[in-house]
Amino acid sequence: MSAPDVDATGPEDSAPARRTSAARLAAVLVAVLVGALVAGTVIYTRGGFSEAGGLGETVIGEGGSYAETDFTRSAPGDCLTWNDDAAETPTKVPCTEPHRFEVAGTVNTAQFPGSEFGLDAPAPTPERYAELRDEHCGVIVERYLGGGLDPQGRFAVGLMFPSKAQWDRGARVLRCGIEQPGPGGVHQEFAGRVADSDQSFAWPDGTCIGIDDATRKPTAEPVNCAEPHAFQTTGVVDLSQRFGARDSGRPWPSVADQNQYLQTICPNRTNRFFGGVQKFRETTLNVQWSVISEVSWNTGSRRVVCYVALPDRGGFAKLVGDAREQVLINGKIPTPPAQGPPGRALPTPVPLPPGYSPNDQEVPAPAG
Repeated sequence: MSAPDVDATGPEDSAPARRTSAARLAAVLVAVLVGALVAGTVIYTRGGFSEAGGLGETVIGEGGSYAETDFTRSAPGDCLTWNDDAAETPTKVPCTEPHRFEVAGTVNTAQFPGSEFGLDAPAPTPERYAELRDEHCGVIVERYLGGGLDPQGRFAVGLMFPSKAQWDRGARVLRCGIEQPGPGGVHQEFAGRVADSDQSFAWPDGTCIGIDDATRKPTAEPVNCAEPHAFQTTGVVDLSQRFGARDSGRPWPSVADQNQYLQTICPNRTNRFFGGVQKFRETTLNVQWSVISEVSWNTGSRRVVCYVALPDRGGFAKLVGDAREQVLINGKIPTPPAQGPPGRALPTPVPLPPGYSPNDQEVPAPAG
């Protein structure tokens, strides 16, 4: 019997994914300029978190006259994966292996009252599937994890739903689960159960993160460094080494405590990344870092990222190029002042651009 066919969601679904990823990243970076060379600044205030990430491309059906598959047999706790060109044939794998979806539970729309999901009803639109995900999957995932999904982390609530052909043959069961959205809303592979994973955003050293031209905020999507970007990462720091592992039971370290620790770590990581203090100074960029919020800490997130960037008009300056080689800042080659970039010598912090409101947690610029 032939494998179920797939209706891939259209381009309109990638925009919600990007917005959700950016919202999560904004939350991670809510105190991004509090540390390092900026004087106690909060760039973003996070609005209400929405679990409405993109639906992705996976729309697997079940039931009808189709033979049983790994998808139709999948139960909460199962992990599914597929090749990019074969999303219609997901395979169950051990969760310790790379996979794209962790099943949290099912929604059988055939049991809903009314005729919307009856046997003669037309298949829901992608927008309706998104509503179903938002109405049901958040609760299912929360119950499955025991409330442990980091709203500011790299994972999102996802939904797998039938293709139109499968719907027409009676498929009515949806799968709610957890996915890791990537650039363009594509499902990224991850290994390990989410409940046992660090959910923090973290990227390999040297990764450049895109920038939104209109808002000057990060997009959360890695891009080629030759493209416009908001910042470039220089290291990942595991806060469990200082403040306690996931199972330690230790309380959340305040932003001030995290800053105090990270200002001794990120500048050194950054100097090593650039191969020396002088090379970094020539970029005129600032050392900065993310912090972990209390809600993220309580879900077990422990990693933060060090990076280089420059504040600009309430957001980030637009960078182009790998900062280790040659970087343009808002289209211009940086010109280091004779005495070194602003904020590189104690006790002067980096001047704040208009629109920034410093708090009482001023962090002076670290030397060199």
